[in-house]
Amino acid sequence: MQDTLKLFKKGIIDSAPIVIGYIPACITFGLVGKALSLSDLEVFLLSAVVYAGASQFIAANLLALGTAAPIVLLLTFVINLRYLFIGMSFASKMKRDTRVLHKGLVGFGLTEEVYAVSMMKIRSRNDSSSHSLPYVLGMEFPPYTVNLISTCAGIMLSGYIPADILPALNTSLYALLIALVIPQIRRHRKNLAICISAAASSWCLQPLLGTASVLAAMAIGAAVGAMFPFKKETVRSEAM
Repeated sequence: MQDTLKLFKKGIIDSAPIVIGYIPACITFGLVGKALSLSDLEVFLLSAVVYAGASQFIAANLLALGTAAPIVLLLTFVINLRYLFIGMSFASKMKRDTRVLHKGLVGFGLTEEVYAVSMMKIRSRNDSSSHSLPYVLGMEFPPYTVNLISTCAGIMLSGYIPADILPALNTSLYALLIALVIPQIRRHRKNLAICISAAASSWCLQPLLGTASVLAAMAIGAAVGAMFPFKKETVRSEAM
């Protein structure tokens, strides 16, 4: 029990950079949602249920335009297919006997930032506890909570903050992602090749595929990464 609490607290501490990046981004979403004339409940539920960054903004714009619900769901599903790749990669690191309910909880809160930080920790510490259930849940809980609180703050501040400064608020999330990716690029040529190929293909395919270029870029990046020889990492096992 003590080990479980220790891992949970470690996850909470390691989530601090994610929380800092989420605060302005989620406030921005609340502001944007209200600027699009959505109700407070609609904005909050998009943040609470979708919880997928760009998909929330896209869904908010579609709802504001009066797009039919099936179209909104379909587009959101396609855009969020990137989490299929993230989830498959992350699931391979967790214990196979993890309960389905626990996998569902982890999957719901598994954002790009949580995935990146967890992968960085397991590499730097050479310790498999960074993929243990208590640790992951501890890392996921603060960002989701802050997401809800910051969205509510954005809703309440919507009548006071000028729309002109919204893009500036939203850059914090991009800065966080860059800060997480840069160390991995510097340490591994494989990661550098993946990032360059994915970014270049996304940029080139954007005029042809639109938002689907993200999925194509992920597939191309994965293919490039598969060209590098696999190096098995040795980690110390730790109880869930």
